[in-house]
Amino acid sequence: MIPEVEALLGNLLNEPPAVRTAAKRSLYDFFEFHLAAGDFSLGHGVGEFDTERRPIDTIVIHHTSNVPGLSGVRLSAIELMRFYGPYFANPPKGDRKLRGRPIFSGHEHDGRQVFWPYHWLIRGDGRTERLLSDSETGWHAGNWEINCRSIAIVLDGDYEHNRPSKTVLKSMADLIHRQYPEVLNERILGHCEITGKTTCPSRLFLWGRIRQGWKEELVSLVGLQRAA
Repeated sequence: MIPEVEALLGNLLNEPPAVRTAAKRSLYDFFEFHLAAGDFSLGHGVGEFDTERRPIDTIVIHHTSNVPGLSGVRLSAIELMRFYGPYFANPPKGDRKLRGRPIFSGHEHDGRQVFWPYHWLIRGDGRTERLLSDSETGWHAGNWEINCRSIAIVLDGDYEHNRPSKTVLKSMADLIHRQYPEVLNERILGHCEITGKTTCPSRLFLWGRIRQGWKEELVSLVGLQRAA
């Protein structure tokens, strides 16, 4: 089905942004509904993509770029459509064996297969939610080597033009300090620092012309926690 989805989205390229957004939302609704209902015939391969997992030395920060309150099944639907579907439809040379196989992630939660790319989700009130375990590889960075040795933390919401609150930044710093003391401050990176194809987690993450980016504030908070 993925080639048909890609063709549909390609036909919408010349449509107004509002039309493209509405069409994409409808597709996500469709995938979300059928994932929740268990209607999709998914494959199996538990742990298959985690065999290349390496010691963790990098933290990668993301944002969902969606409205706050993203549910787990919605996140699975988005990533199934954006990443896993196209990958299985046209796998690279090293994974040609996947062509024609039902899509699978190898990751489960509460007895259901999930397609989450992140290890942690931080809500707007600072609450943290565990998604993938540290032993599982998330497809999040656009770089397989980084995927295999990193932890992905995603902020719930669209921070493209907004700075996270002090509450969110402190929660993220506490999480990094508590769970990943071995990761150097220099290896706390934004998705945009790994690939130039995105501004994620925010256009304000790095230094701007007027004030420092919020990366500096985050790293500073982590440093304070480690010095305490």
